[in-house]
Amino acid sequence: MKFAVQREDIHQAVAAVQRATATRVIQPILSNILIESTSADTLKLSATDLDFAIETTIPAKVVEEGRITLSAKKLAEIISKLAGGREIEFEIEEAVQTARIKCGTALFDMRTLPADEFPQIKQIDASDYLEVDGKAFIRAINQTAFAAASYDANNVLGGVFFQLNENGLEMAATDGSRLARRIEAVSEGGVAVQLNVSAIIPAKALQEFLKLCASDVSEQPVRLAIQEGQISFRTPRFYVLSRLLDGQYPKYNQLIPAENKIVAFANKKMFIDSLERTAVMANERTNIVKLSLDNNNMSLAAQTPDVGDSKDTMDVVYDGDTLNIAFNYKYVIDALKVIESEDIRMETNGPLSPTIFKGKEDNGYLCLVMPVQVK
Repeated sequence: MKFAVQREDIHQAVAAVQRATATRVIQPILSNILIESTSADTLKLSATDLDFAIETTIPAKVVEEGRITLSAKKLAEIISKLAGGREIEFEIEEAVQTARIKCGTALFDMRTLPADEFPQIKQIDASDYLEVDGKAFIRAINQTAFAAASYDANNVLGGVFFQLNENGLEMAATDGSRLARRIEAVSEGGVAVQLNVSAIIPAKALQEFLKLCASDVSEQPVRLAIQEGQISFRTPRFYVLSRLLDGQYPKYNQLIPAENKIVAFANKKMFIDSLERTAVMANERTNIVKLSLDNNNMSLAAQTPDVGDSKDTMDVVYDGDTLNIAFNYKYVIDALKVIESEDIRMETNGPLSPTIFKGKEDNGYLCLVMPVQVK
């Protein structure tokens, strides 16, 4: 196999697919990237840890076609040290399992593993698939995946519930202490409405997809397919495949209060800044910040014994009775940061009731955070 590529093209591609390599290597091949020629001017790069896979293609000058695998970590290190704007030449000698890499005056000989040992990555969107608006899908991931549980990736709470039908796209995640839900209308022609699908997608897979494609899919549709416990996402540049989680997802809509009697409005940026200032003195184990609302004012306070305390105040729109409530401030900041409105709406029924944060004029998104009880 022999080919040449631009340094920037292969640098970006290796950095992307490397996200899917195994971190704990059971099989050495899973820490490698598969490089294969698909035509005289295109290469495909692939990586997988058996649960998650990424493929992408780049332009190349293919002199001799073939397939080979190279260590993702070492290849990334080599390319990162090479000068930008240069062409890199690869020549693979399969008989001695060596790849010679040349760029300017630099020369590297790198051990390879046979491509036949690399796991096959299924293309499950060949026939049955549907398309969703890329911008809407990226927004839904960004506003929900952060709320999934991080303590057990195999538990359904470590996933994001995904549902798509003629009524639209709904995604939700909860770790038991908070819940994030996004509902998006489906643009006309954006989905094959005869297909009604739901699945629990690992949050980690969606977060990796978000990092890969947040700018890639801006106005482009994302092609989705579900088959035999797997889901795939295809964009103009990437093909991503992930396993699905088995189990029954909690009936999260039952957790959302039908009505909240206490409502306040605040500027999002001011609220985040005030929380971050106050949280400097929050207990690092509990992360508790206390809020007190009264007469268009919100006071914030935090304390760590033997260290100190902090206080701050900010203007809000609130004319109800005094409300004293406390939260894990990190949960509140996570919710506020993904709200797209400049002003947020805060709703609750009391100091120990579920509290909803959402945009002042956006009814498609909400994040529910459970308060904490403090003495």
